[in-house]
Amino acid sequence: MSAPAAVPNTDNARTAVDKLLGVFRYVPESNQLAHVVRFLSTWAGTDKFLMVTQYSSKMLVGILLFLHGMRKRFNMTTSKTASGADKLTRLAGVVGDARILFRIWSVLPMIQWLCSIERKAPQNKLLLNIERLQGLSMILYCPLEAVAYLAMHNILDISPATQGKIWGHCMKFWLLYVFLQFAHIFEDHRLLRKRAKALERSRGHPLPAPKSTAIDSAVPHTKEQQETRRMWSEIQKTKVSIVTQLWVYLGYLPPTIHWASPNGLMPESWVGFFGTIAGGAGLLGPWRATA
Repeated sequence: MSAPAAVPNTDNARTAVDKLLGVFRYVPESNQLAHVVRFLSTWAGTDKFLMVTQYSSKMLVGILLFLHGMRKRFNMTTSKTASGADKLTRLAGVVGDARILFRIWSVLPMIQWLCSIERKAPQNKLLLNIERLQGLSMILYCPLEAVAYLAMHNILDISPATQGKIWGHCMKFWLLYVFLQFAHIFEDHRLLRKRAKALERSRGHPLPAPKSTAIDSAVPHTKEQQETRRMWSEIQKTKVSIVTQLWVYLGYLPPTIHWASPNGLMPESWVGFFGTIAGGAGLLGPWRATA
């Protein structure tokens, strides 16, 4: 009589398959990953991430072309093109297209913003009028950008010359918005300084050392000290926000002037440099908001 055939160990096979399919059970929970997901789930977070990708690619292209030119000058290479420059240029173009496509309906939140300004207007009349003008500039900017973009991709039948004029007018409205934002930042800073001086006169600083200018981290002993510390903390947060906005629009300003000029003013590598500054600074707000 022949020996019985060996029965495969199905339990071991099922366990192996279960371990393989459930491999992510061994990945520990990550607060950092959750933060990144929350950040990229917001429109602002995704747009600023793509913006940094777009403009840093342009900047890297400029660096690669410069290094390639130096290598050719010293006969260190026979290649006609810089390695990777073409791919980075295409990446910047694709990401730039995606960003415009994602905001093609952005006129709708602009209308909503203008309505909210009138319903809950800033107490400062200058800030109110600045925001009104900014909203109106975006109401004009957004449709022009959408029309020029669709024409550029041959969806609308508009001649290249007319497309150029539309882009030019579009950028002038964006330039107006940027200049108005600088006025907004300076007024915000003036009001913050006024608020800080008033708080200093009424409550002083919750500091153990009278000559220190930093907010102490020690736990206050009274409710009044806690409230004073909270008020100074709010002022500090507002100051950080104002400085961040200043960096964002200092980065925006040179490329915007370049785009609004008929023949441009700078190479794309410098546009990439300033755009990277604006995008990098702009990341901070959505990143903190999703912490």
